[in-house]
Amino acid sequence: MAGGLPIKIVVLTIVGLAGLAAMLAVINGSESAIPKAMHADVKSNNLIVLSKIDDNESIEFEIEVLNSKDGSPVEKARAALSGMEALAINMTGNDGMTILRFQKSDFYMDTNEVYLRLEVKASGFQDYVSEYAIKIVR
Repeated sequence: MAGGLPIKIVVLTIVGLAGLAAMLAVINGSESAIPKAMHADVKSNNLIVLSKIDDNESIEFEIEVLNSKDGSPVEKARAALSGMEALAINMTGNDGMTILRFQKSDFYMDTNEVYLRLEVKASGFQDYVSEYAIKIVR
């Protein structure tokens, strides 16, 4: 009985190493298994003065989402601007661009200045977050 124990350990070790080698081959052979980096830019003005905007005028922010590695546009990325109890979400098109819209009445200002947070998510990419994407002043 004692002679069978080392054989079982050897067999289990070989099976385990074969399984590990198979997993590493799948991970190394597929670039899509590793999320790529992306970057988002606010193409419109990133400083908004609310006192200079009419109450019924919309505020638009043009966002461009690019692959950080080759600069190509990222399609179907979800871009969201949030802050001051307001939220705007939209998807990028084939050109990696989207427009996020607010109304002046969407913003609740209890301080003189606040920042909007930009968050972008896309399949196959790492999430992109900018805590200070747009500054809004009273």
